[in-house]
Amino acid sequence: MKDVNAVDVVNTSDLLMQPIKLGALELKHRVLMAPLTRSRATWPGLIPNNLMALYYQQRASEGGLIVGEATNISKQAIGWYGTPGLFSDEQVEGWKKVLEKVHAKKALMLAQLWHTGRASHSNMREGLEPASASVNPAYWQLDTQLVSTPEGWLQPSPHRALTIPEITRIVEDYEAAAKRAKDAGFDGVELHAANGYLIDQFLQDGSNQRKDEYGGTIENRIRLLAEVV
Repeated sequence: MKDVNAVDVVNTSDLLMQPIKLGALELKHRVLMAPLTRSRATWPGLIPNNLMALYYQQRASEGGLIVGEATNISKQAIGWYGTPGLFSDEQVEGWKKVLEKVHAKKALMLAQLWHTGRASHSNMREGLEPASASVNPAYWQLDTQLVSTPEGWLQPSPHRALTIPEITRIVEDYEAAAKRAKDAGFDGVELHAANGYLIDQFLQDGSNQRKDEYGGTIENRIRLLAEVV
């Protein structure tokens, strides 16, 4: 009979350094860097710059994986000052410089694709008003709900509900951003579908009060995410 006081100890540090395969990605170890919003992109233009390239170079390790910071897929997606984009040629060129530094250290990197939905202010989007699954005036009236803008922390602008043709275009924006991520040299993409941003606004029954095929049942509320995937 096994001694009940005996403990099988797993050396977690050894386990962390074991290789692992994640889909098409083969990693030499299991220490991953999570996405962290640094707000260092060059504005206006949302262009990745030399400071960002240095930042990711310093954190790259051979055979490791970095999940990049939340990256706007379009002008309408913008909701946080200093965050980068993936919807212009200039942004792609900026990301190429970042990926060159990361790949030089034999690391891999994913682009995290992001749309903030109602969590924004119109002065971030050249006057474009924020839009979401449904309209909830309490959201922009809450004085503790703030977004980062060039003018400092402000309450979100009033938002409106997206039309179905607009939802279709947003899905296309995700596709275009993924293609640009590939052009920039990213090794894959991750979809930001949490923390109260656009996809999560459709998933949650509190923020999604739609009566069409994008609201109501779980199957309907998950439709946007499924279409983007």
